[in-house]
Amino acid sequence: MWRLLKGRRYLTSKDASQFFSAHQYDFAAQVPLRAWSECGGHGDQDDGDDDDQHHVHLDAVWRGSVAPHLREWQVPLRTWSENDDNGDQNDGYGDDQHNFHLDAVRRGSVARHLRQWQNSGWFVGNIRRPFLETLKHTDKECRRTWLCCGGSESDAPSEQYSKSGTASAKAGDLEANLRRRKRDSPRWRGLVALLAACVFSLCGSCIMWTTDAFHNFVANQMVLDENKGTFAWWVTPPVNPMFRVYIWNYSNWEEFQQDPSLKLKLDEIGPFAYKEIISREDIKFDDKGLTIAYKEARKYEYTPEKSGGDLNATVVVPNLPFFGAKAKLDLLWGPVSMVLKTLRMDSPLVTLKAQDFIWGYDDELFRMSKLLPSDNVAMDRVGLLNGKLRPDDITILTGASDIDKLSYIVRYNKKANLNAWPEASCNSFEGSDGSLFPPRTIRARQPVYAFKPEACRLVKFVHDKNVMAQGIRAARYIVDRNAFNSPRTFKDNLCFCNKTDLNECAADGLFDTSPCTGAPTFISYPHFYLTDPAVAAPFEGMTPNAEEHDMSADIHPRLGMTLQGRSRLQLNVMVTKDLPHLRKGMVLPVAWFAEDLPPYETGFKVMILVASYLLDAIELVLLYVLPFVALVTAVVIVRRLLLLRRAGTALCAADDRGAYERPVSYEDEAADKTYCS
Repeated sequence: MWRLLKGRRYLTSKDASQFFSAHQYDFAAQVPLRAWSECGGHGDQDDGDDDDQHHVHLDAVWRGSVAPHLREWQVPLRTWSENDDNGDQNDGYGDDQHNFHLDAVRRGSVARHLRQWQNSGWFVGNIRRPFLETLKHTDKECRRTWLCCGGSESDAPSEQYSKSGTASAKAGDLEANLRRRKRDSPRWRGLVALLAACVFSLCGSCIMWTTDAFHNFVANQMVLDENKGTFAWWVTPPVNPMFRVYIWNYSNWEEFQQDPSLKLKLDEIGPFAYKEIISREDIKFDDKGLTIAYKEARKYEYTPEKSGGDLNATVVVPNLPFFGAKAKLDLLWGPVSMVLKTLRMDSPLVTLKAQDFIWGYDDELFRMSKLLPSDNVAMDRVGLLNGKLRPDDITILTGASDIDKLSYIVRYNKKANLNAWPEASCNSFEGSDGSLFPPRTIRARQPVYAFKPEACRLVKFVHDKNVMAQGIRAARYIVDRNAFNSPRTFKDNLCFCNKTDLNECAADGLFDTSPCTGAPTFISYPHFYLTDPAVAAPFEGMTPNAEEHDMSADIHPRLGMTLQGRSRLQLNVMVTKDLPHLRKGMVLPVAWFAEDLPPYETGFKVMILVASYLLDAIELVLLYVLPFVALVTAVVIVRRLLLLRRAGTALCAADDRGAYERPVSYEDEAADKTYCS
């Protein structure tokens, strides 16, 4: 028979009927460990079926609401017996009188089935014998009466017993025990875990889509703090900028003096390339860590392999001390010019070696001019880069109080603001020192400001486009096209002109720096790029183009650090009074400077690259995966709640050691109502 039914693990109701009819066993196949009776009956109908002799309520099993449970539970297809009396060991337990193999159930392979049923929630507890002696009658679920372990009607507790105080007390214990087990059951613990995951995912999604919490967290990692990694590379930058000098040589100056109708011919000499080494020393934080003061020093190492000029070559260049003295002695220029002419110091152009012009040379007129009172920093020698060798005392904000003001200058060379311009807004230092920019401002593609000492002002940078810099997505910023325009065409620059008559202000593309230098100096883009064409009209040899002569900075949109950048400025000097061969208002180009940030070293570049893509991946996960997780968990929760509603829990019996429970479905309730009506 075992081979015949080997393919089935469980026995259906039809199979069971045929099985019992064909084989006269003393209850050969195990029935479920509970007997079911409905509406007060106990199922043994004495209808002539094979179950009559076993005192087992199989009639109830094959009919009514118990049938669905039979299909769910299915009787194992094995017969279990122990010793020769088929498991009834007469050991004093309540199963002895029932001819029922409960002893066998507690042992061997049936015990494994029992454990499986327990794990599935069909049986709870580990109680060795049935609860016939402490059976509690309940009216749950259509007034079902559950009898445990197959006792006959005479074995069931009396109505008096079920209504006794003891039974009522046990009923209270039973319900409390059941509520505790419901709360602690794996099914409910899993539901709580799913609910927590759903709430977490939903809250995370709302935060990501409606706030900038993630971006704020990333930006706050850029705060300058001794305990953060950004501080180390801020102190010692991981890359050294390349600084190049191009000198304008007035190659036809002699011919021009003979024939002023000629155009001045300018030859671009250079580049003279230097590696710029920036170090920040004497670093001091304030007590609250809101500001940081330091000395910024620069060194320049000549790199001949990247240079295109001879430092010993002679060049004809504007005489900077001459124009400076002329500006200071404007009212006394008549008698002073006579003295200078006598001393042969009245030439507006001089011949020098390129190296001397770059790094400084002795000049008698310059030494004499230092005797005059001035607010400007005194220098010992005249040179294009001589002033860059002096360390700067700078105090900036760390970003701890406001990340949107990261690296903003508070004091520059012990000054809280400039004294060069008529309005406070133009004298302000409130912009970046250029080492870092506020990350949230860059991410929003809003304008940023940087203080340029050469320009003696804050320079506005605006977003141009998104680019790839060193394989990393970056935001390219360029100088505002109106930055150096005349207040005649751009009113926001009105405070950068000290003239009472706007017609005396510099032309478009020129910026007057004389209030800071004490000399009639002006800055512009190289080759007079973006400058009024009238300014370049007296010269030949200039070829402006945007690709080479524009300024830009490619800034990391999350970290605010410059990945790639270039600065371009040209120094010019203006003729303030008519001179022999040179007319008043003429602007003479002197030299132009190019500063480029080369690619980072491989190790640092890889670190930034990994951080960039990792942050992008995390953002995508938080933006799109969290809502998906919230949706999936919500669907699973709803499905489980529906299943729990359709498969609730009803009480069977209890004693002082625990309680049994079984699932109840809507089909059961419908069948009960039909059968019990």
